[in-house]
Amino acid sequence: MPRHIGEHGMSAMGRKQPLRTTGEDPKRLTWLSGYRSRKMKYACLFAAMAGSFLWSEASAAELAGPGRFCGYSPIIDLRAGEKVVTLEGGIHGGTFRWEGSFGALDVHGIGWASRPPGRIVTAASEQGPFRFAQRRTKTGYRVALWNGAQGAAYFESPRPISTEQLQAIDRVASFQEGETPSGCNLRTIFSWNTVG
Repeated sequence: MPRHIGEHGMSAMGRKQPLRTTGEDPKRLTWLSGYRSRKMKYACLFAAMAGSFLWSEASAAELAGPGRFCGYSPIIDLRAGEKVVTLEGGIHGGTFRWEGSFGALDVHGIGWASRPPGRIVTAASEQGPFRFAQRRTKTGYRVALWNGAQGAAYFESPRPISTEQLQAIDRVASFQEGETPSGCNLRTIFSWNTVG
């Protein structure tokens, strides 16, 4: 038999409760406000992190040889006439262009990486890290170096990598995040500072 409920509704247990004029379930409203709050927190956190991860370059964008260049993972003993042009970077890796008599290679060094994909063609030794076979990519060709732990470097070119470029790559040593290689008079540095 229906009852008159007036200003109050009846719960399933027969208790009075205030009528909801919005028709929304209060549990759903609580979940939505929590979801919106979490979404806003993550968006703010991402924006703050993106703003603080800045690349701090050396005083010049070009670092000329001779000299030892250390950039995240690759260690390159630059010869006279060779240079490194810094491009971009972040907390675990950075990109630079290596130019010399062999031509130019875009290099992405990663100080905290996993094993690169592909087949190893040169085993690691005291002279250098593992070298992987040349692979075709969407933008050209790539050869990877890996130190057997977390240090990796990818050398890229729009055309197949030449014998001279492979010989230059074979001169590259490797380190990983947390290590401080010796004799690095040219280097890239990550900075937590923000532009203000």
